Amino acid sequence: MTAGRPAARWLFPLLPPMVLLVAACGPARVAGTAAPATTSPVTSAASATAPTSAAQPASGAKTPGAAVERWVTQILQEQYTEACLSSAPALPAGQDAESLCQRPAAAASAKSLRAAWAKPGVKLPPEGKVEVTTPAAKGDEVTVPDTAVKLDGRTLRSLELIGATGDTGSFSLSLKVEKHAGAWYVTGFDLKA
Repeated sequence: MTAGRPAARWLFPLLPPMVLLVAACGPARVAGTAAPATTSPVTSAASATAPTSAAQPASGAKTPGAAVERWVTQILQEQYTEACLSSAPALPAGQDAESLCQRPAAAASAKSLRAAWAKPGVKLPPEGKVEVTTPAAKGDEVTVPDTAVKLDGRTLRSLELIGATGDTGSFSLSLKVEKHAGAWYVTGFDLKA
């Protein structure tokens, strides 16, 4: 490990499976690794039947913040396939999102995210509330940093860094949210370590 990089125990096993989760759910960029990981988006007609949060329409969220809230809540409630498939309507046709989202590595990535956020003493949904402060959208896209998403009053970033040592100033996770056909979807993320 070099000076200036966080030594978060959860981060290293998270990187490879996160790449597959995003391969099933949308584009990703992982900074601070040997090479950036970029994946192709996927879609599936079957995604319309995936269970969604009762507060959101099956076709997507009305706001970027609501899309992030739903996606993070699904991860925290261990609804990994639903979280993955919730991005499918916003992605180009040509691949089967349902089969990609069923891959074990996609679930492993989602489980790693949950482990990074679900810490002892932190209430999880539905008891703990996920809150999002969404930055202004630039057209049909918005990037939501982990500092703008709170779980039970704590930012996701503060939860991600529990147990980290060294300089953690360069670490961040941000979610990419896009508008498609009038609705908002989490379509990828950017992890900087």
